[in-house]
Amino acid sequence: MRALNRKLIRDVIHLRGQLMAVALVVACGIAAFVAMRSTYYSLLDSQAAYYAEYRFADVFAQLKRAPNVLESRINEIQDIASAQTRIVANVTLDVPGVAEPARGRIISIPEHRAPMLNDLHFISGRYLETGKRDEVIISGAFSQANNLHPGDTLTAIINGRWTRLNIVGVALLPEYVYEIGGGEMFPDSRRFGVMWMSPDALGPAFNLDGAFNDVAISLAPGANAEQVIEKLDALLDDYGALGAYDREDQTSHHYISNEIAELQVTSTFVPAVFIGVTAFLLHLVLSRLGATQREQIAVL
Repeated sequence: MRALNRKLIRDVIHLRGQLMAVALVVACGIAAFVAMRSTYYSLLDSQAAYYAEYRFADVFAQLKRAPNVLESRINEIQDIASAQTRIVANVTLDVPGVAEPARGRIISIPEHRAPMLNDLHFISGRYLETGKRDEVIISGAFSQANNLHPGDTLTAIINGRWTRLNIVGVALLPEYVYEIGGGEMFPDSRRFGVMWMSPDALGPAFNLDGAFNDVAISLAPGANAEQVIEKLDALLDDYGALGAYDREDQTSHHYISNEIAELQVTSTFVPAVFIGVTAFLLHLVLSRLGATQREQIAVL
């Protein structure tokens, strides 16, 4: 055994370059696995923390028109922790520096700042001022793509009328982390943006004064989302409801979750490539050594 051990040490010294290359490949595979897995779990934790802090809704529903008094009946549904009714409307925008018309989605928010579902995280600017119906808060992606800031103005066609909107704030919210318009596959923040206005400005413009056409719902812990959706659809059926859906089918969350899931797959596939290359190199080296030194090993 001493002779074999001495021969092993001499071969290791002689093949030190190849062995170092194999060790580096293994190290790269392990480093890639650790880094990607750490990033994956960090993104999951960050997503959950962001959703919890800004109260991302669990169930969403769109409808034609329903009176605001229906909100109390929605809150009476079992397993619903809170419900927030709002007005959501799509408009055409005239954005400075953009030749063709852009599209916008305006969402109503309370005039007075208060905790709400799908709450805003302000990047700059301020909240809406009470009584100012021409003030608007725009999304961060739309602001960055078009170089719009608090104090700037843009024009929108609201119910057939040109309306000048004064930008007072730039914000983000969990409902539109992935900001994409209807019918699109990829975000185009240059030509599509999300904005928030007072319900007193949106209601009369879209014949929704004292009414709503969208509702966001937060569920109680341990609630059965399918049962809540079934009861909600039955309640809103007479008001032109399009069918409620849970968070898993919400557009932004769906895209973001898929992107994170792709990272999980990549964190398994890429290290596997490194380990596979390492196995091939080891097999190649050992096979060659075994073939060329079989007689010496047998004698020793």
